Amino acid sequence: MTLSMVDIGYGTVVRVGRGEGPTWTQIMGGETAGVPSQPPEDIDVTHFQSPGRTRETKPGLKPVADYELELQYWPGSATDTLLMELADLTSAGEREIVLLEITPNGGSTWVFQAYLNEYTPSSSVGDKQMVNAAWKVMARVLVGDAPVNSILPAISGIAQVGETLTALEGAWSGAPSFTYVWNLDGSPISGATSRTYDPVVGDVGDPITVTVTATNAEGSDNATSAPTAAVLAE
Repeated sequence: MTLSMVDIGYGTVVRVGRGEGPTWTQIMGGETAGVPSQPPEDIDVTHFQSPGRTRETKPGLKPVADYELELQYWPGSATDTLLMELADLTSAGEREIVLLEITPNGGSTWVFQAYLNEYTPSSSVGDKQMVNAAWKVMARVLVGDAPVNSILPAISGIAQVGETLTALEGAWSGAPSFTYVWNLDGSPISGATSRTYDPVVGDVGDPITVTVTATNAEGSDNATSAPTAAVLAE
């Protein structure tokens, strides 16, 4: 008999992703964590000719699901700071849509768009203090693999002092976001991390490349362009 290595829920990971990239924070202290259920609501389409005089329905819109995480309360922790900030934004009418990633121990990862509706610590005497993080789950996000490059990045423009070079990202799978590092003769140029770069006098005589890093929820990868000609003086 083959035994599973799954040990109840130990090893389950819940993370919250914010912004482009995104930036992830693991939610610590959880005691229960399922996966939100969003079956489409049925719409009645019964008519005079319904077979067997039975009621008929068709799938309608998916509801916004309620999803609650019961956590051990740890004031001032990274989890507490994040959830307090998200709850305060919701209370102010400026709710922030984040990615809610749930990976059950021994299971596949699920990612949802969600916002934190309420964050409420409980009061207790003589026992551990708990907090309830109540989420509104809006949609499941189908994610695939980390980005893969199929066409290398390139550089548009003239490699000359006083001109502007622009990074062309190339072609990537996985709908990533991009960051950039410009290089002079293979070495990173300090502070040159935007999509454009203006060569300076100190660059004259050396070629320039740009390294593009592509990132999605599954990971990241990078690729470097072919070099320009040696940078010309103005």
